[in-house]
Amino acid sequence: MKIEKLVPLWLVGFYPLALILGTFISEFINILLILLFIYFSIKNKKSIKFNDPIIIFLIFLWIYLLINLFFSIDTQLSFNRSIFFIKYPLLIMAIYYFLTHNSENIKIIFKIWLIILTITIIDLYLQFFLGQNILGFKSPWDARLSGFFNEELKVAHLLISFFLPALAFYLSKYPKKISLYFLFIVYFIILILTNERANIIRGSLIIFFFLLLLPYVKAKFKILIFSIFIGIFAGSIFFVDTVNQRFVKEIQNMSKSIEERKLFKFIIYSNYGPHYLTSIEIFKKYKFFGSGIKTFRKACNEVSIDKYYQKDKTIRIGCSTHPHQYYFELLSELGIIGFVIFILFFFYVLYRVINSYIESKNLVLLSVSLFFATQLIPLLPTGSFFTSFGATIFFINLSLIFYYTKK
Repeated sequence: MKIEKLVPLWLVGFYPLALILGTFISEFINILLILLFIYFSIKNKKSIKFNDPIIIFLIFLWIYLLINLFFSIDTQLSFNRSIFFIKYPLLIMAIYYFLTHNSENIKIIFKIWLIILTITIIDLYLQFFLGQNILGFKSPWDARLSGFFNEELKVAHLLISFFLPALAFYLSKYPKKISLYFLFIVYFIILILTNERANIIRGSLIIFFFLLLLPYVKAKFKILIFSIFIGIFAGSIFFVDTVNQRFVKEIQNMSKSIEERKLFKFIIYSNYGPHYLTSIEIFKKYKFFGSGIKTFRKACNEVSIDKYYQKDKTIRIGCSTHPHQYYFELLSELGIIGFVIFILFFFYVLYRVINSYIESKNLVLLSVSLFFATQLIPLLPTGSFFTSFGATIFFINLSLIFYYTKK
């Protein structure tokens, strides 16, 4: 096997490490994979085809982003994210190309992912018990874990995006290997201990539906596994103070400040409620095209959310770098047109993966599809869709969806 054929697989394999080291490294891998894809396509005299609906959707979205630049309230803020969004459909095509031409060696990717994520999990356990990780990093917030990310609290996002696909790959090869299910439990425990509430909810839903839909496993064994996971979660809430604080006390305190305890009031009095309301007000002002990518931080100063808090004297801050939720980000920054394009794309991908999984029962496809679906749960907080960290993770998973559905 020529080393030049393995290099792209190694690059994809080192994505988790690249994201830990910094977005500059992950962006470098993105660009390198795209350039290698173009080089090999030219070298092998193979035309680059853009005829798949997923790629067509993304290119159409990119064209809309270019048009949207003319309606942005700050073109300078929107320019880079809009112009260079084209790299994501190209990245999907690049990863698909290398996986298709090296399918017999695809295990390299999942082996590297599993090694990197296992080391990351061990490191998080050390930080939980010792107060610092292998490198001496302490979490900026005692109630949560950061691991190798030092002062950034986003390690759970990395775990739920890469660990399960790697584990799923080996489960498909060795469905009766008990050690793999033990890794499941070790992963679930540390996911809870990270105390990233939104990502714990997503990760738990991914695990639940993955195990529920796992073929060739008897119902009794599934019930046993579910019981273990429920016990772990309940035990964490009762015996780990930091988890209890996040999942019980914080929600109770929030509920006490709500007169009628209605869902709407519960949401607007949450930490991210003011951001959601601000994005709605921005959307009302810029209905069709939004305020422009990355302009939430500026547009938030143009609107008021006081009417939502008339009976509350507490100061509510609706401004931030982004709304902390994909739907509100898309509505406020891209308007109803961009939002509809994205929703259509989302439902098309779901339709495609459901049909493919019914036919193939591929566990990697199941795991990445569940990650894709849980990233778009309404109201649950997220990062920004257009940041390098979040977008790279999202489109790597989408690349695997693209590969396995076409396969």
